[in-house]
Amino acid sequence: MSSATATASSGLGSASYRGLSLDVGRKAFTAGAVVRLIGRLSELGFTALHLHLTETHRVGVRLPGFEELAAEDAWDADDAARIVEAAERAGIGLVPEIDLPSHAAALLVGREHLRLVDRHGVVHEDRLDISQPEALTFALGLLEAASALFPGDAIHLGGDEFFGAPWEDDDARDPERFPALVEHARTEIGPDATAMDSFALFMNALAAWALEQDRVPMLWNDHVVPAADGPLVPIRTDVVLDVWIRWREWTPSAQDYLDSGYRLVNSNGDLLYFVLSADGVPEPHGRRRFGLLESAFAPRRFMGLAAQNLHHDVPEVPAGVPDTVLGASMSVWCDSPDALAEAEMFELLDTWLVPFARVMGAERHPVQTWH
Repeated sequence: MSSATATASSGLGSASYRGLSLDVGRKAFTAGAVVRLIGRLSELGFTALHLHLTETHRVGVRLPGFEELAAEDAWDADDAARIVEAAERAGIGLVPEIDLPSHAAALLVGREHLRLVDRHGVVHEDRLDISQPEALTFALGLLEAASALFPGDAIHLGGDEFFGAPWEDDDARDPERFPALVEHARTEIGPDATAMDSFALFMNALAAWALEQDRVPMLWNDHVVPAADGPLVPIRTDVVLDVWIRWREWTPSAQDYLDSGYRLVNSNGDLLYFVLSADGVPEPHGRRRFGLLESAFAPRRFMGLAAQNLHHDVPEVPAGVPDTVLGASMSVWCDSPDALAEAEMFELLDTWLVPFARVMGAERHPVQTWH
């Protein structure tokens, strides 16, 4: 029996994805609290809990075969089993994520030879050198381990923040910054290939594995080049893009991805990000710089331009046409994990979950609270 038929559905197959992403990589959450969260998500009509299991400084679960990488307070197999049982009982699909090839420092402890080196000889301890054949074997092993602990109909492949961001200097954004990736791409594809093509080869290989396991592969949108831009190696279109960011006007929009044949989940980083940061904790009710979540967000409202209060509303599809906007997801990020204790964080988070559920048309029990 495939995982898709054995466990609760995330909603990806029916354009009804209503998700919450939880940063288990940075912050330790008790299994009991996550079980209670799953119950609350079910009350509010959510369909999926996306578990961001790994981060730069921490691995939040003891992955079978890679137990030595886990933090001391990471979940063990019994914790994972409790969470899986609760999700199945509540009808919540679990979407585990191993975040590669960036944010990988904790995963690369003991595998320092797989760290990426730039053209100046600087070792990037948080980046996996995807030009090495061993890197793909390692990544597939991690995904297999996460899949064994958290069965479901989808799996998240990560893929964010590997290359230089638009605000970084020219050296950080130089296409020749990582010679190993350029050489790998040109060896595999041809003389015009770039490091972006090396990235696409790697992510496509992970996606192919996921599809063989009957799991829908998801991927952050950062480095996905739309078909209109003519990449030598396109990211395959049976990957669901988790669209959280649009950095600049010349970077792809949600519509560019839709026009290229991708299905999307809307994880709008300006409107749906609940962040514990060094600057403080989130305000209640989804209030960010652009107002309350309930008044600022709409299910098809993607980021138009980061931090600019510019949004892109994707039109509804005609009746009878399959909708390639599959839904939306909130994200809990714990950049400063100790900014709030667990119980306090979930109390505050509930003031975001309720308006999100209402906007998504999913709320079932609006008067209940976290307790």
